[in-house]
Amino acid sequence: MEEEGAFMEVRDEPDGEPEPVPRDEWRFGRIDENGNYHADPNYVCAQDRFEKGRLYQVVYTTTGARVLGLSFAALRDCTSWIKHGTTEIPTPVPGVRYAYGYGRSQTGRYLRTYVYNDFNLDEENREALDGVIANVAGGMRGEFNQRFGQNSKDRNNMLTQLFPFASSTTVDQETEEVGSLHARLVERNSNLKIFYTNTSAEYHRGDASLLHTDPAGSRDVDPGPNTRIYHFTGTEHSIGVWPPSDLAVSGESDQDRSQNLRNIIDYAPLLRACLINMDRWVVHGVEPPSSKHPRLDDGSAVPTDQLAAVFGRIPGANYPKHHATPRRRDFGLAESREQITTFPPKVGGVFGSLVSAVDVDGNEIAGVMLPEVAVPIAATTGWTLRHPSVGGETQLLVFAGGTIPFAATRAQREANGDPRLSIEERYSSKDDYLQRVRAAGELLAAERYLLDEDIDVSVAGASKFWDWITPS
Repeated sequence: MEEEGAFMEVRDEPDGEPEPVPRDEWRFGRIDENGNYHADPNYVCAQDRFEKGRLYQVVYTTTGARVLGLSFAALRDCTSWIKHGTTEIPTPVPGVRYAYGYGRSQTGRYLRTYVYNDFNLDEENREALDGVIANVAGGMRGEFNQRFGQNSKDRNNMLTQLFPFASSTTVDQETEEVGSLHARLVERNSNLKIFYTNTSAEYHRGDASLLHTDPAGSRDVDPGPNTRIYHFTGTEHSIGVWPPSDLAVSGESDQDRSQNLRNIIDYAPLLRACLINMDRWVVHGVEPPSSKHPRLDDGSAVPTDQLAAVFGRIPGANYPKHHATPRRRDFGLAESREQITTFPPKVGGVFGSLVSAVDVDGNEIAGVMLPEVAVPIAATTGWTLRHPSVGGETQLLVFAGGTIPFAATRAQREANGDPRLSIEERYSSKDDYLQRVRAAGELLAAERYLLDEDIDVSVAGASKFWDWITPS
């Protein structure tokens, strides 16, 4: 347990330069509340306390690798059994003809890895899943088929951010590697339908734009006929925080406290429309709405630093001075692309990383806009900084976005020095505002990005937020 070759590094940013922590200043074990040391291979402890907000990484030799990778075959075989049954065990739900896989965050990355390895063809050469919706996975995959793999790891210094990212073939100009996430599907003419849906948080994390650009971030890449990519404008990784708070759940521990109010937008209605559109595509051959995301060819995909000028004029916005950027990392992968032989990895050049451009109010201009985003009374973002009370205040708060309300009146905005028009300068009344929200919802529903029954959901949410900002 006192492995001499183990080492610890510490950083101030996920992509920052590591500083070694001397081996005699830390050890495996834990220190109880009375200051007593207890040997324990599941913990590390430091001679002096770890510094709040800094990022520590330990490289060590361990034992007892769990069996990983079986879940891909399990998903395939279970899905195929539900649809078709077997001679020995009939399906418990006769008549089921189609199956869809939905994954969110970690399970979204799982589905991207499942697709990359093409586990979707069962032992009778039938497609198991007919459609896949991978939500908020960004351009990442995951450690689902590696010895000692850590499924939950999704930072940009881990194995999760590896080329290829896009569903169509691209070339990494630095390594001259050629690849496609869907190469195996295309090779056998698979008809699997796929939606990749993301929020602003996955773009500001650095990897989501690689779904639809080349690795350098220099040109747009079409996803292919069986794939759609949707960016949910002005949303965060989760489905929004209500009532408005700088905590993920109001009143809980301050370990996830942010510098802005958390993003309030609930994008679940867009996912409901995705499910209906997927079903119509698979069952009836009805093409879903076109992909909507930031693009280079129309100027809506930009580097993160281009947003600084807009948010620099907005009081209290606190735009990040640094965004962690995905980099090429050589883990010494064997030919199978699964076995890690070099850790920590050798670090190479940066990948292209783009986000949606914003308007003068700080709201994104690209993607699928919910009515309450298209008709705003605040800027809603996919980024916010960690609060000083939790340390690391220059870092993005992982997964979190922000809400930066407009001033209610012109007098308030002028007193605050806010250049954005106030609510009273934009809308003649609450009824005027809600009518515009409804009109935006009807337009979105006509384009099939929103269900008709969810127009009222958006209007109700907008009404609630209006009352919170402009209490009578």
